[in-house]
Amino acid sequence: MKRAAAVGLVLLLAGWGLWWGLGEYRARQRLAAEAHAVQGVSRNADWQPFVAELDGVDMALVPAGCFEMGSTPEQLAVAQAACDKYYSLYGCKVSFEDETPAHEDCIEGPFWMDVLEVSNVAYGGYEGDNWRDPRWPRETVTRAEAAAFCAGRGARLPTEAEWEYAARGPDSLIYPWGNEFQREDLLWFSIVMEPVGSYPGGASWVGVQDLAGSIAEWVAGDYQPYPLTGGANGQGVTRGGDWFAHAPYEVRSAARFARPPEFASTAVGFRCVVDVDSSP
Repeated sequence: MKRAAAVGLVLLLAGWGLWWGLGEYRARQRLAAEAHAVQGVSRNADWQPFVAELDGVDMALVPAGCFEMGSTPEQLAVAQAACDKYYSLYGCKVSFEDETPAHEDCIEGPFWMDVLEVSNVAYGGYEGDNWRDPRWPRETVTRAEAAAFCAGRGARLPTEAEWEYAARGPDSLIYPWGNEFQREDLLWFSIVMEPVGSYPGGASWVGVQDLAGSIAEWVAGDYQPYPLTGGANGQGVTRGGDWFAHAPYEVRSAARFARPPEFASTAVGFRCVVDVDSSP
């Protein structure tokens, strides 16, 4: 009995030591990743996705850097072609002027972004009707409700620039995964929602998923012409398109959608970010 107890104690101490060692290793990894993130990057390829659990939520680290926000003439041509194809003989009915002029925007401070959109179960329950699977993105929330939830986590909504940068990176890609539309890498043109994280192949350069399709996402700040001035005009902004999207131009990373802040729809949800300087 004594020998068995001694062996058990040894195993317990060994297990504790292994757990402590892994914790120390992960902490060192995170410190190194954050130091790299502060230095910043100039190409998507300069960054290796790094995900850590912060207060029980998987979050991806987004490094500092600059990118071209909005759409260049060449990128607008891609959007126009997709729009023309959708409307066919009737001609494109969409204006892309609010994506111009393309301009450099720099993210000075790195931040953590939720890998997945906030789900019903993460939000705090669901109502149980056909729109409320616990694994589906939380929708039918106003901008204020989304912001309040993030604040309760010690987080916030991303700015428009932060959201677009996390989706495109310094390479300013058209879609989170690249410059060519890949219908298998997102939820769009659908009659039913799917759980968050169902399309890992569509992850962005920092490892954030569902930035195209799935659910449109609230961002902080009011809708403004480019370059953004930070003014207020009573209109909010959603990004990323949604599962109702009927054409690729709607789910491009540069696409912007003006919404009243009190707008709540089964097509609109959110995710949160935390500044590296204030992360737990």
